[in-house]
Amino acid sequence: MTLLATPICSLCKHFRDVVFPGATCDAYPDGIPPAILSWEHDHRVPFPGDKGILFEPQDEEADQFVKRYFGGFESS
Repeated sequence: MTLLATPICSLCKHFRDVVFPGATCDAYPDGIPPAILSWEHDHRVPFPGDKGILFEPQDEEADQFVKRYFGGFESS
């Protein structure tokens, strides 16, 4: 598992806080899954349990950073 220094979640407008032992957001108020925190899953697409709440960048800089990492994609 690769863990970047900054979890993708910290770049999302739904991010709440880092609380021991994890992090929370609007989609995962009880703890964000490791696959999302570790950048293994691109949460611009659904992930089990997210209640339809997906990654939304806080600003243009966050948007560009995530696009560089995961690549752009076309919504269908």
